[in-house]
Amino acid sequence: MKGIYYGLDGGGTRCRLAIWDENKQMIYNDEGESSNAYAVGFEQAKANVKSLLDKAAQDPISKDCKILSLCFGSAGLARENERKRWETFFQTIFQNRFPLLLCSDAEIMLAGSLKEPTGIGLIAGTGSICIGRNEEGITIRSGGMGTVLGDEGSAWWIAKEAVRRTLKSLENRDLPTTLGNPIKAFFHLESIFDSITFFNDKNLPKKVLAEFAPFVSAAAEQGDALALEIIGEAVSELIELVESVESRLGENFLHRLTLGGGVLEHDKFIRKLFLAKVPPTLIVCPNRGNALDGAGILAFSLVH
Repeated sequence: MKGIYYGLDGGGTRCRLAIWDENKQMIYNDEGESSNAYAVGFEQAKANVKSLLDKAAQDPISKDCKILSLCFGSAGLARENERKRWETFFQTIFQNRFPLLLCSDAEIMLAGSLKEPTGIGLIAGTGSICIGRNEEGITIRSGGMGTVLGDEGSAWWIAKEAVRRTLKSLENRDLPTTLGNPIKAFFHLESIFDSITFFNDKNLPKKVLAEFAPFVSAAAEQGDALALEIIGEAVSELIELVESVESRLGENFLHRLTLGGGVLEHDKFIRKLFLAKVPPTLIVCPNRGNALDGAGILAFSLVH
């Protein structure tokens, strides 16, 4: 069908927009400020997206072309109230009506990584989430509940467990560990017990704590008993996220798994342990594209 397809990848630091023609060729690409309402507030997020859309509408390559569909993926869009707010926004921007998909950033990551709309994607970075999509377009997710309620197996979770259990170890309530000195050095603490005040600070960005995760993995590789148990539990938690999605997704999907996030992409020790436990019903595939590609793939799936 002739016309153009819009894809938006809404990140915490930037929002990327691309337009494809009917032959799936990208004809326009731009990026602007964050569209994550949790990062910059909803009004600013809307303004940032509108600026991108207005600029694209005036470009000769897309001006006066019929929009056939649009996919916008961003954090928070798995929730109905967030989708309704953005749906109202897009209906105000565009006069003509066309298929519109508002989904989580994990969904477009999945489609982009596999270059297909169906399969399972696991992200383990600062946080953790698993998402799957079948041939009927049904999406199933597990995890992604944030630091208070979840993020099991993520870099934040690994580091948090390391600090928490090291303190317990000093009270003879946990396994012995050598993590005390690395914790003090990494976070510039005079005493390991200063971590109690430091980590209970509600203004402490979770990224700061998450950056300690590679040191826990390194200690595990060197045989630290406590670190080994934490990394083992992290891997088990990530496997449970995948199994949860697979068990609820049904059979009608490509049984492929793609992995994203620093924990699984850059930590070779954790990745090796994880791959050894992946269910035999799934094939782990290398990432073939990015989230913006995924937004385009899902935009096409709305029409074709």
